[in-house]
Amino acid sequence: MTYNRVFFPVCLMVSVTAFSQYSLKQCIDKAQENNSVIKLAEQSLETREKLLQSNKNNYLPKVDLLAGYNYIAEPLRVNLQQVKDGIVEGTANQSVYAANSVFQQITGQPLTQQIQDVIYQTSKDIIGAVYPNYNPAIAKQSYFLAGVAVRQPIYLGGKLKASQQLSQQQVESGKANLQTSKDLTAYNIALQYIQIMYLNSMIAKQQESVSSLDKNEKYAGNLMTAEIIPPYQKNWADIAKKQAGTNLKNLNLEKQNALLMLKDLMGISLHEPLEITEKLNENTVLPPFSESGNNADLKLLKSKKTEAETGLNITKSLSKPNIFAIGNVQFFRKDLPLITPPWLVGVEMQWTLFDPERKSRNLASESLVKEADLLIEQKQKAVNLAAKIAENKLLSLKEQSETLDASRQQTYTTTEMVRKRMENSLSSVKDVNDALQLRYEAEKLYYTSVVAYQTALATYFYINGNPENITNYIP
Repeated sequence: MTYNRVFFPVCLMVSVTAFSQYSLKQCIDKAQENNSVIKLAEQSLETREKLLQSNKNNYLPKVDLLAGYNYIAEPLRVNLQQVKDGIVEGTANQSVYAANSVFQQITGQPLTQQIQDVIYQTSKDIIGAVYPNYNPAIAKQSYFLAGVAVRQPIYLGGKLKASQQLSQQQVESGKANLQTSKDLTAYNIALQYIQIMYLNSMIAKQQESVSSLDKNEKYAGNLMTAEIIPPYQKNWADIAKKQAGTNLKNLNLEKQNALLMLKDLMGISLHEPLEITEKLNENTVLPPFSESGNNADLKLLKSKKTEAETGLNITKSLSKPNIFAIGNVQFFRKDLPLITPPWLVGVEMQWTLFDPERKSRNLASESLVKEADLLIEQKQKAVNLAAKIAENKLLSLKEQSETLDASRQQTYTTTEMVRKRMENSLSSVKDVNDALQLRYEAEKLYYTSVVAYQTALATYFYINGNPENITNYIP
């Protein structure tokens, strides 16, 4: 039972530790899945792809169901009063003409003027008496209409094609933006990982320093007990040991903060176990230098330029006419005040003949293309400059690291010599403390130089558009 109680927690602890241990490549891969900036770029790309799919359907006809209920203030009426005089006068004259024609056919003579006047007046009085003195309604006050309208684009001056090209280019820009987000995230993770490796190396060296100072403090205690050295020299050893212990605690706290920042970049919970035990790789191998042609920011700018060129094509196409085939079928129209045909087909043209803003929009679109060219040129120069500076930094930091490595190796020899001199009473406890402190500072300078080298290496790969290549040089 005792064996099982001890074995299970130990296995669980080992399992958790193994699970939470990440290499640099694993950290980058995890961030590609969970980082919020990358997720946002992926969502933006998905939106652009859906808009592209929507634009591909622009060539299809638009079919609308048109239906409506209308209520008018009063029924439609025929204004008979407005034409009353003309109708009465015309009818009376027509009666006179008819009577005169009949009489003439029978007798061969026309009616006398007196008789014509009597017929005219009598007809006028009769018609005026029976003519309606109101305007009759010819429709209801409310009616319902329903039908189907079809509109098929035939020629839009290249607008549809340009719109699809713009959507396609926006998808390409979305892909470039996603790659930019991934590259920047990988670069930031690499920098954070390098910082943690630096802290691991410094913690290890500080632990060695604490151990050495502890031995020195105990040795000083023995010398003081034997009354070989005065108490104040023992106090020097105590203070040096406490300072080293405080520095060790600070380094561990810095590492915890660095791990929290790494978790945030990886997109995992701050409470999720994560441990990085790798120390700085002291092998400062130079990478093969090459041209910086894959920079993600540069690719994004080039994609934006193509977008601007497509936008210019769209602006120019606005001055061309639009031609549509149209059709309309009315399947519910019985309440209409006027009888209309049940269906119609035709061709419709729309052409904006005057638009005072058209020239300004064209000029603005052309200016946007020129602006993109200038931005690309500026970015290309900046990338070339940054790449060259990174190359020179790598050469300089490599030589500096080799020099500082030789210096720190010398401090080991010096420390050992001072310790032996103290054991032979030729140097003091403080001399050993100073030698140990000098050794630690030399280690710190060396590892700072290595950090600077690996940071410059990660920066060089990021500038060249291949930030993941840093994993070939860092475990």
